Amino acid sequence: MADLYFDEEAEKQLGRLETDPALAAVLASVDEKLDLLEEDPTDSAVRPRRFTNSLWCVIAYNGQEDWAILWEPHPELAGDVAIRYLGPATFD
Repeated sequence: MADLYFDEEAEKQLGRLETDPALAAVLASVDEKLDLLEEDPTDSAVRPRRFTNSLWCVIAYNGQEDWAILWEPHPELAGDVAIRYLGPATFD
């Protein structure tokens, strides 16, 4: 089981999702992907796309707005995950 560490902006976005009832569908899909990351960051389900900067990207699809989670293995804590971006998947 991995611990998730969020960059400041990603943590703010998660807080926004958790407090805005209008984004409940987005939160549910993001939570699902974060749960998968916690369970096993080596699972191919959370590694569908890798960018040239070495960040992995997993998209939380939902009927409202698709969100991206950009992450990498934590640089200092083996087995843990650093979430670098959490927000709309405007690049997809």
